[in-house]
Amino acid sequence: MITRILIILLICCWRACLFASPASDLSSPSQEVRDAAAKILRPSYTAPARTNWDSVINSITVGMTKTNVLQLLSSFKVTLQAGVGSGGSYSDFYRLDDAWVLICWFHNKGDVLFDRTISPSLRNVWIAPSTNFTGAWVTYYVNGQKSHEIHYADGKYHGEFIAYNPDGSKCYVQHYDHHGAEGADTGYYNSGRIKYRGVYKAGKQVGTWIWYNEDGSTNSLKDYSNP
Repeated sequence: MITRILIILLICCWRACLFASPASDLSSPSQEVRDAAAKILRPSYTAPARTNWDSVINSITVGMTKTNVLQLLSSFKVTLQAGVGSGGSYSDFYRLDDAWVLICWFHNKGDVLFDRTISPSLRNVWIAPSTNFTGAWVTYYVNGQKSHEIHYADGKYHGEFIAYNPDGSKCYVQHYDHHGAEGADTGYYNSGRIKYRGVYKAGKQVGTWIWYNEDGSTNSLKDYSNP
């Protein structure tokens, strides 16, 4: 009886491996499996169309309560991704699918909707490394482009921490050691031009941080020399 159960379990595992898809492999704990899946997805991925959600978005109207909005969305397996509050209102971000996010703005009083929009936001697939992992850990967006390349030492950030945009361009590059953020922090526009640059020391911003316009001119500065 035990032998029969083991055989059935082995067959199930074999079938699961046989029918695994590149998309599901992006969440594999194996770096090699994730890399291989991303290589397949990059030239073949097609994002879901915005028009898939037109009828749903059009049915969400100003004046609806949050309860009404959630009831309408409940049958679409929509998940709350984030929320931001400010003054007398707040906004909720709902993940619709791998490519689109619904943003709803509500008045605090009565949780009444006063605006909504749909925004492109490609999903990244995060999988954490094992405890005490040392080395480079790369995760990907659903289209196969890198989302993060993080260097670890004994399970903690150590070295470069690189975040990417869904088109493959760098978003920002930070540096870490055993004290936390340490060294240069540089942000980028999608074009590759520098968006901001500054320095961390023992996890704190120090010196003068500079933000740039895309043409290279200075937008603003902030001095962190004095706490």
